[in-house]
Amino acid sequence: MINLFDTGVTQDIPAVLANRDKRVFVQNKLLSQYPSEIVIGAKLNTPGPIKNNSIIEDFFTKQLEEFENLLLEEGVVFFKNSEWLDAATGPERFYVVEETAENVKKITTEFEESKNYRRLFDLDVLFLTDDEEMQSISRTEIGYSARTCLICGRPAKDCGRSRRHSVEELQAKVSELVESSLKLTDNKQKVQMLVNNALRALTYEVTAWPKPGLVDPVEREAHPDMDIFMFLDSSLSLQNYLRKCAWAGLNCQTNTDYRDIFREIREFGKLAEADMFSSTNGINTHKGAVFSLGVLVTAVAINIKDDEQFDEEVIQVAVKKMLRELVKNDYSKIKSEDESKLTAGEKQFLKYGTKGIRGEAADGYPVVFKYGLPIFMETNGNMNQRLITALMNLALHTEDSTLIKRAGTLDIIEWKNQRINEFFAAGGISTDAGNKVLNDIQTEFSDRHLSLGGTADLLIVTAFLGLTKEALNNGNND
Repeated sequence: MINLFDTGVTQDIPAVLANRDKRVFVQNKLLSQYPSEIVIGAKLNTPGPIKNNSIIEDFFTKQLEEFENLLLEEGVVFFKNSEWLDAATGPERFYVVEETAENVKKITTEFEESKNYRRLFDLDVLFLTDDEEMQSISRTEIGYSARTCLICGRPAKDCGRSRRHSVEELQAKVSELVESSLKLTDNKQKVQMLVNNALRALTYEVTAWPKPGLVDPVEREAHPDMDIFMFLDSSLSLQNYLRKCAWAGLNCQTNTDYRDIFREIREFGKLAEADMFSSTNGINTHKGAVFSLGVLVTAVAINIKDDEQFDEEVIQVAVKKMLRELVKNDYSKIKSEDESKLTAGEKQFLKYGTKGIRGEAADGYPVVFKYGLPIFMETNGNMNQRLITALMNLALHTEDSTLIKRAGTLDIIEWKNQRINEFFAAGGISTDAGNKVLNDIQTEFSDRHLSLGGTADLLIVTAFLGLTKEALNNGNND
């Protein structure tokens, strides 16, 4: 646990009183400039002589971001005017607000009481009387109870007057509250980073070109019922799902059965599929990605919940734990199912014994971690070149169920591998010869209505992993 008061400049009573005079001057000045508005003065109640340091300032500013979001959600017009964040007497900020004093006090009080650590905030609401005197409004005037003690719950003023709790006790409690706040804020930032990278991966995949048998900005003959705009709409529909997966991973505890986490995100995935189909008018653009990206977002969140270093082994172990017995459980049921209800992968398992994406996932996505991610990270060139090079390497080592379904035979795998090897032998996407082979392959796929749909899903998770690895300063940008 942190000790919030280990560092900082000790403040004496004269310094505190001088800062109070400065605060009153600023408040009066703002009210004279904006006489019809309300002024909010934000500061912290911190026990003892240490009033500020980098952790206190960080806590103050991050929580005020949340307060500003609350004002926006309530439809309140405001702007920041003055602040001193690094002052030794403690950080402070002042807002000018276009609203009634009673409504503003209601909002500030609800903010202060919404979380234990927000009770450290003192948000003064000030206005000018008809006599042009500055006046504040208290929480009791609008029907709220007075502040209570952080430690015992008694009225805070009573505990303060009687010195019921020592400074050391109060500082320990404040340190605990601030630490919990910063942990939550850190987790929110991690969630946003994971969601952003997952969305980037989804949109990067569809915009990369040329891709044999896949939708891109130039060509979509193998999927005439889709276009790039449909894929972008579909990608955006998955934001809430990806956020839930990230939180599920971050909330994982040491004794958690990872299979329960998978059951949780699988239910999230069902809702995400419905959102996807709603955004695409019933066309399947990302059903495979919903599964794989959800699993890997969750696994990466588990990896970084306590340590922000990207660890491939930890991620793969988390995936395997989540999906333990997945193939056995899922495929043991399909023989009794109506064949018309089976997926392409399930039909191929019965016919050829191929385990498809379920098998790849249950094994910890070995193709992604052995071929996709290393190639993505090591390839020089622009993002399009990195994506296409990774895609073709993934395709070379994948028994793509979509491709097998379109061809109607497992023999297509050998032909596919031969053509991809020709592409790399010609120098890949960075050469004119390689680009010619790639465009020829794309034409052949379009003419034969073939698709690398399964491989596209693996490219999405590869890009997500690569972007996240780079974001954590643990990738090829070190």
